[in-house]
Amino acid sequence: MLGFLKRPVVMTTDINLNVVVLTGVGLLSRLWRLTYPRAVVFDEVYYGQYISFYMKRVFFLDDSGPPFGHMLLALGGYLGGFDGNFLWNRIGAEYSSNVPVWSLRLLPALAGALSVPMAYQIVSELHFSHCAAMGAALLMLIATPFLDLLPSHPVTLGGVAVCFGSLCLFLGMFFIFVHSPLLP
Repeated sequence: MLGFLKRPVVMTTDINLNVVVLTGVGLLSRLWRLTYPRAVVFDEVYYGQYISFYMKRVFFLDDSGPPFGHMLLALGGYLGGFDGNFLWNRIGAEYSSNVPVWSLRLLPALAGALSVPMAYQIVSELHFSHCAAMGAALLMLIATPFLDLLPSHPVTLGGVAVCFGSLCLFLGMFFIFVHSPLLP
C-alpha cells in the first residue's frame, strides 16, 4: 500500500547557464548605484507626481501612459514607505530624507534587468543560434541604459513597458510553438 514511499523521488531539471548569467549581469547593471543621483532625474518629475497623487489618494486624469504602470510605480513607493509628501517640481531637485529613492527606482530597474534574459529567450524560441540570442541579449544589456527612449534606471515606465512587451511576445510565441493545434 505504501510502496511509493520505498522509491526515492527524483526530479531532473535543465538549467540554461546563459539565462542565469544574463539575469545576473542584468540585475547587477541595473541595480548598481540605484540611488545615485539622489536627485530628480529625467521624467521622474512627472511620474513622481503621479506616485504622489496615488499615495495621497487624489483623483487625477492623465494621458501619458497606462494607469497600471503608474500603479506599479506607486506600489513600489508604498512598500518603501513613501507618503507622497515631496514636491516634484524640477529636474535636479534633491530628494528629502523621507523619499525612499531605492524602492521607487527598484521596479523599473528590475523590469529592465529582466528584459535582458527575455531577449535571449525570444531569439532562441525563434530557433536562431545561441550566439544570435546572446547577441540580442547583450544589445539589450548594453544599449538600453544609454537610450533616452528606454531608461530602466529612473522612475519611468520605459523599462516596464519593454519588459511587459517582451513577456507578451515570448508567451505568445510559446503558445503558438508549443500548444498550437495547427503545428505538428
